[in-house]
Amino acid sequence: MGIFIFFSENTFIRAVCISALASLCFVFTISAQTADKPDLRVEDCINCKGNAQNFSILNAFFSDPSGTPIQDLCGATGPILISILYTSNQNKDAHNFRIIADILKKRRDTDEILEGYYLNEFSGTVPPCNTGTCIITIPIPALDFDCQNEYYELSNPMSFWTQASNKDLEDSYECRDYPTAQCSHSENIPIEIGDLTYNFDVNFECFQENTDHTNISFVITSLFGGNPVQPYEILWEFVFSDGTTETSPLINPTFSEIESGQAIEATLTIKQSPIVGDPEIKTITVPLALNEEDVIESYTVVNPEEDNNNGIIEVDFKPGNYTFFWTSVDDPDFYSEDAKIENLPDGTYVLTTYDDVTGLCRTDVFEIFSILPVELMYFNGELNSTQNTIELNWATAKEWESSHFEVMRSYDNLDNWQKIGEIEAAGFSDKIVEYQYIDKDNHNFYSIAYYQLKQVDIDKTFDFSKVISVQFPEPFKKSSTWTVYPNPIDRKSANLILNEGNDYRGGTITAKLVNPLGGSTVFSGNNISSLSDQLQQALSQSSKGVYVLHLVWENKDQQIKILKH
Repeated sequence: MGIFIFFSENTFIRAVCISALASLCFVFTISAQTADKPDLRVEDCINCKGNAQNFSILNAFFSDPSGTPIQDLCGATGPILISILYTSNQNKDAHNFRIIADILKKRRDTDEILEGYYLNEFSGTVPPCNTGTCIITIPIPALDFDCQNEYYELSNPMSFWTQASNKDLEDSYECRDYPTAQCSHSENIPIEIGDLTYNFDVNFECFQENTDHTNISFVITSLFGGNPVQPYEILWEFVFSDGTTETSPLINPTFSEIESGQAIEATLTIKQSPIVGDPEIKTITVPLALNEEDVIESYTVVNPEEDNNNGIIEVDFKPGNYTFFWTSVDDPDFYSEDAKIENLPDGTYVLTTYDDVTGLCRTDVFEIFSILPVELMYFNGELNSTQNTIELNWATAKEWESSHFEVMRSYDNLDNWQKIGEIEAAGFSDKIVEYQYIDKDNHNFYSIAYYQLKQVDIDKTFDFSKVISVQFPEPFKKSSTWTVYPNPIDRKSANLILNEGNDYRGGTITAKLVNPLGGSTVFSGNNISSLSDQLQQALSQSSKGVYVLHLVWENKDQQIKILKH
């Protein structure tokens, strides 16, 4: 089969010729593209790489505006739309979401193409959908339903989106406005109700820094047939290379910390009474990690000057077919596909790199920060449980034109900073100067206190220190069963401590550690020593920032925030 596209002023004429001699051709018209809304599926525009399973179109069906399926198209009296059944494997909203496809009208007996319609629909911001299926309902061109020997197909559908919301691409865009790795190509989808047909793929989470394991998600990539607005019964069966087995009813099950080289046989069966689909079976092997030495030749980090957003990060990549982009933990709208990013403020920047040949990816974290005019040697806090106070201690190695330090505090989060005290600075010094501040506030109603120093110079300019935290065990937090010590952590071991007067009576404890980028590690154990070892291992392999440890035992649970320097 060959496909030829001809351009005229207002329409595309698409001719489809079947057979080697191309003796039988069908010609149909397709609504025009415009210069400010190009077809992102054509060769000059296609730049889809990376995790193609981040978004999957599972099914499509004709519906009314509420998303209710229309079974009798010729008897329908109201407007007819197409509803898209989808699932996603990301935790954030997708912005500037757009679906481009052809709607083909075909004969049932011969699959002859009778008519075709070009669809380019903007849906704006689409929420994540990683625990089930969701529906987008979109308008379509007026179709000529004659209800004879025909069916419709959503052909060559591709979806596109952006991570950042700072651009509005509804009315006009160019090919490269939709970034690399934020698009997905789906199979051709028959728009009808019928037998269940489905498929799945596997998505390997980017290797973080230099680890030899990753998180794996199994993602349903297509689901045709059945009634899309009725629940599906999903059964996954997994057999691991060590002989262990697991089952899951989730639409996108995920396994954490799976080592490179391990093989997994996955079987997917989907039912919707009385229809039972045929099992779909695949065996996958976790690939070797994409390490830093495989990708990065060298890098340069230039910290910004005081009061200037002029930081620089430049990466020199090794030879290879790599696609990469930058994001910022501190600025959700920051995005760049340049090897050198400039004019940067203080913050944490994440480089995501894809190997275009293997499809593997990795993330590297870079931090830049302006240097205080005061050289701060250390800043720490300690709970005095006897006097119910927090002792803050810091020291400077050198000071120049320093006026004073303002002590800032925020309870339980990093959003509610308040000045709680002020300490006069040495002014000018080339010797070690030690300072102390005692926080006597009533801490009984909080789980954790964050502290930061605002160092102010004589000329009123200022800068901030790093953030430290002090966690409150019993008796400050009466409902607290567990404590992590020390907290914040640096290179010391992180220990899980069972507080006195606790309500833990033994049994399995399940822990989930959520990192600053939103990824998670799940582990469990029957004793505190084992859990502490697993916690320390997880923290040692991850980047700096604020973590959340969620502990579950019996019918109880507790969350602990951990700050890693």
